Amino acid sequence: MMAEQERAPVFLSRVRVENYRSIASCDVRLGPLTVLAGPNAAGKSNFLDAIRFVRDALETSPGQALEPRGGLEEVLHRHTSSGRRANSFRIVLDLSIPAFDTPSFDATYLLEVGARPGSDDFAPVLRREELLVNGQGYGDSFIPEMAGEHPVVWRDDILLPHSQRSNREGRHTYWSVRRTRFYELLTPVLRAVDDTPRKSDTGVLGERGEHLARVLDLLSTQRPWVKDTLDGYLATMIDGAVGLDGVEVREADVAFVVGRFRDADGHVAKVDRRALSDGTLRLTGVLAALFQPDALTGDLPLVAIEEPEISLHPPMLGALYDALVAAARNTQIMVTTQSADLLDNEAADPDHLLVVRDDGAGTVLGPLDPAGRQLLADGVLTLPELLRSGELRPTAAPAPQARLGEDDER
Repeated sequence: MMAEQERAPVFLSRVRVENYRSIASCDVRLGPLTVLAGPNAAGKSNFLDAIRFVRDALETSPGQALEPRGGLEEVLHRHTSSGRRANSFRIVLDLSIPAFDTPSFDATYLLEVGARPGSDDFAPVLRREELLVNGQGYGDSFIPEMAGEHPVVWRDDILLPHSQRSNREGRHTYWSVRRTRFYELLTPVLRAVDDTPRKSDTGVLGERGEHLARVLDLLSTQRPWVKDTLDGYLATMIDGAVGLDGVEVREADVAFVVGRFRDADGHVAKVDRRALSDGTLRLTGVLAALFQPDALTGDLPLVAIEEPEISLHPPMLGALYDALVAAARNTQIMVTTQSADLLDNEAADPDHLLVVRDDGAGTVLGPLDPAGRQLLADGVLTLPELLRSGELRPTAAPAPQARLGEDDER
């Protein structure tokens, strides 16, 4: 059986964002599989990056997480009507946290980062941090509004990573968010020889495609039935492909990929990594991200992939959607796409979609609007045709409220 378990719980059920890049505000709910669908430059990647920012800030600090994003000024939303840039952004995540030494629980984590009030520069400071556990305030929080008459001592770091050992819920929330993965696969990385020292984390696919060979080798030795399924997807989607393998040279502590292809006479021959096409490498990287061991067990609670269809022939993309559905039985899956061909599959469900558009006033995200659903129900258009025709439109959700928890539906 492909799935390691019947159905993993939805790790990230709701996301609220204010003033992050092209997103002035959004409030959306997610399922086991979420397909962020919309045209190029609509803001799909900005939405994923908002979630990823929280992960990166927990790993380092808000300031360090902002550096590769161009700094706070580049991230803050500029309102189209006024041209004014916001002075802070806020991200709120509703989470279902599995825990082994304490009962599973629901958590809501809020992080607000902005410029220091009264300053002329854009040096980032923590403006607010809160954690709710099962609907109740929990652990340390930073709420400047409650500082009373005393001057606020603005922080440049966050509290959750420093939760005490006795604060099990806080620590589980921290580590669960840290384990999320956001993939932007690069073919030169997928193709390269992996000469990083072999250690435990080389069994997890890197976010640019690092350790692909080691992940494939691990699947072959520990879960051969999963590796066979992965090779089956490759054979279905790539002409002549039989499979792609990881080869480990333990004496030199290096690993690399090798392809297996069937020639016109039916003979299977090995193909050097340097001769593999970009499409073969990218598809293998996508499949490895979806079915890597820690994704199968749910130890990676969220796997997000940017445009998995890149470099693939359009007629082959329907089978890729089947792989997304299968992977979502083990862990939560999110992908971005602007490809109508990816949606050309019987398994493509309107309820999987989070439609993303920017008609000039900023990014709007939401489920497929009633007009689009009616066109589907009446058989006037299919999902691919809705996207191609520009009729794929979101139902906008209410903007997030000013304080955490005020509009939570529990």
